Amino acid sequence: MWLEVFRQSLRDTWRGLAWWAVGLTLYVLLILAFYPSIKNDPAISQVIQNLPEALRSLFGEDFSSPAGYVGGRLFSLMPVLLSVFAGLSGAALIAGAEARGHLEFPLSQPLARGALLAGRALALFVLLLGLGFVLFLSTWVFGQLFQAPLPAARVLETAALHTLGAWVFGALALAVGAATGRPGLASALGAGLGTGLVVLHTLSGQVTALRDTGWLNPWHAALAESPLRNVVGAGPLLACLLAGLVWVFLAAPLLGRRDVGR
Repeated sequence: MWLEVFRQSLRDTWRGLAWWAVGLTLYVLLILAFYPSIKNDPAISQVIQNLPEALRSLFGEDFSSPAGYVGGRLFSLMPVLLSVFAGLSGAALIAGAEARGHLEFPLSQPLARGALLAGRALALFVLLLGLGFVLFLSTWVFGQLFQAPLPAARVLETAALHTLGAWVFGALALAVGAATGRPGLASALGAGLGTGLVVLHTLSGQVTALRDTGWLNPWHAALAESPLRNVVGAGPLLACLLAGLVWVFLAAPLLGRRDVGR
């Protein structure tokens, strides 16, 4: 039954994913189309050197190389965009459906609530993978077209790290929505915490306490190890995947005991 829930969830949400994919592709195109005009401009480097250290740590200091430009101008904002998508999508799949009265029919069927949660969690994961693939493909293709070629493996690993980082917060929104039935609270916690932790990661270069505890931040792996330049490995990917699954497992008994629809 959970596979049918998964398929139905994808049928209900593919249009939203398509619009996000179009918007993300246009954003990547806009960013990379500017690269040929600024890569050899010394004035850009001077402006960057005059920025506060916190902003330099977020956007990078090297806009002359493809990896520096793509990492600083494009991927630096991806945690925010992906967190918003993940938080809104996670909140909509159970709490949002419940608020719209769309959970009454599936729950009137011989369907365990755990199966409902599993099917919708898998749908959320696939939606994020789809958007992450669009990010990878558009970055790699437009990089080839606009004089910013990057190895496909490095772009793929970077997109995967950002996608699974957002999965943590999407799963949190799904879990909070399943446990409470409140889509506003779920989306605010998922998208808000994902965005807030990006800010904390940015400040970690100046605040010792944040730097010492940075390994707890899911965005640390995606932003700290420069995956466009260095091989990060599977460890951070698995950690983010498991962190999201923990949220889902914690929500299962709460959804099972809750009076859904009231």
